[in-house]
Amino acid sequence: MALTTPPHPAWEKTMLLNRHLLFLYVTLAVSIGYLISALSLGAPIVESRLTPSFFPVVVGSAAIIFSCILILQKLRAAPEAEQADDAGTYTHLWVVAAIFVYIVAFKPVGYFISSGLFVFALILLFSNFEKLLQKAAMSAAIVVVGYIVFQQMFGVRLPALWG
Repeated sequence: MALTTPPHPAWEKTMLLNRHLLFLYVTLAVSIGYLISALSLGAPIVESRLTPSFFPVVVGSAAIIFSCILILQKLRAAPEAEQADDAGTYTHLWVVAAIFVYIVAFKPVGYFISSGLFVFALILLFSNFEKLLQKAAMSAAIVVVGYIVFQQMFGVRLPALWG
């Protein structure tokens, strides 16, 4: 049986409170608040029909699950990988900024333009700057699918630039 030394207490503290984990903890807290807010809209299914709260409940639940998965992955990561991640990328801050701009622009600019630019920006944040035309086409396809799901299937009126 091999004896191992316990991890250094300072390493444990920095491991639990580094900026990436802090961002994930905040994301988890916001997701829980979002789910609680979505549940206050009423039951997601009534008389075998979806209600307006169905999609927010699904999104809130998925956000909580994925946040927990990401936190666990980050906690299990080796300290060397953690140090390599801290090389100065601020992707998480850019995502927060993109979400803020999207929320502000959604109603005045409309669903198609704001959502298209938002999805395109997120794709660029998490990939390289190659094949921009292909990424723009993917963004447009995602926005069209979102339109079909919300406007056509669920009857949710989405804002448009033209009124």
